[in-house]
Amino acid sequence: MADHLALPSFLTDNSVVSALLDTYTSFSERRAALGLPNPGTVENVGREVQKDVLLSNFMFSGLRADLTKMFSMAPLFRVSHAFSMGGSGNMAPYAFSAMYGTSSVFMQGNFGSDGGLAALYNYRWTPKLVTKTNVQIMPGAEQGLIQLDNDYTGDDFSLSLKAFNPSYLDGGLTGIFVGSYLQSVTPKLALGFEAIWQRQGLNTRPESAVSYSARYKSDDWIASAQLQAQGVFTASYWKKISERVEAGVDMNLQFAPNAAAMMMGGPSKDGTTAIGAKYDFRASTFRAQVDSAGKVSCLLEKRIAMPIALTFAGEIDQAKQSAKVGLAVSLEIAGEEVMEQTEKADPSTMVTPPF
Repeated sequence: MADHLALPSFLTDNSVVSALLDTYTSFSERRAALGLPNPGTVENVGREVQKDVLLSNFMFSGLRADLTKMFSMAPLFRVSHAFSMGGSGNMAPYAFSAMYGTSSVFMQGNFGSDGGLAALYNYRWTPKLVTKTNVQIMPGAEQGLIQLDNDYTGDDFSLSLKAFNPSYLDGGLTGIFVGSYLQSVTPKLALGFEAIWQRQGLNTRPESAVSYSARYKSDDWIASAQLQAQGVFTASYWKKISERVEAGVDMNLQFAPNAAAMMMGGPSKDGTTAIGAKYDFRASTFRAQVDSAGKVSCLLEKRIAMPIALTFAGEIDQAKQSAKVGLAVSLEIAGEEVMEQTEKADPSTMVTPPF
């Protein structure tokens, strides 16, 4: 059987193939000897500032209550009920969520009282290759969202291929396709790019764009930058001030041409800058942010007891003369068996689900 599947000898036993294999082996050995770290992904090139320090992913308004019941840690299984009132976003008044995860499978489903449905399924083929499937049905929308991701995490690089609403039913390929690659060049510097190809319908022309990324990681600070083909430049800087204090700056510049600006001699320029800080205390986390648009925001997460947590969010928009306030209560319940599993678990040996 092995002889039947083997390649013909004239494809392997020749000088050209041998030279290519020797070159690849030598290159791989030299590359492994450098000990370059994995730089993360292009999507998260500035995650320390944009997703950890700043309030973009944490800010909310109104009243919110989350009730979570943990049934098991290995495998991970829990359900939650979320209630909200008076929020300015699109959060449903009630939402039910269920989550299940093992070392190779992760599944999550969310159903809202407004008819919204979201389902996530991730599968880890190998320790380095993960496939992610995300399906969303928004209330009142004519078309839902289907997202397919394939992420490969190498020793010193990351490769990602994404597809949004891919289809071939109309006789041609439509949808949005994104490919990104981030490579560590030195132990501290990583360079990468992201290519986008999209076509909304067969009656429209396809569009493509390429953006470039750079990330430099020092001992206690990280700087990143991205240049997109649409004329958008983003840069961020993260600094570890002390063991419990982090700070970051995020800048976004847009050079978008328009008809009025071209008549005056050049494209329009617009930009915003946000500065934030994060303080980690023993049982609480405080975040504060101010930006060039006149917004001042803060968020406090406080662990009252083991199962209870309170979150307070506030924002003042000086330009619009408006203010937003949010208060959330989270209650997480777990049985005695789950608590014993958590206490006995060794974080160094635990394998997390493919989130």
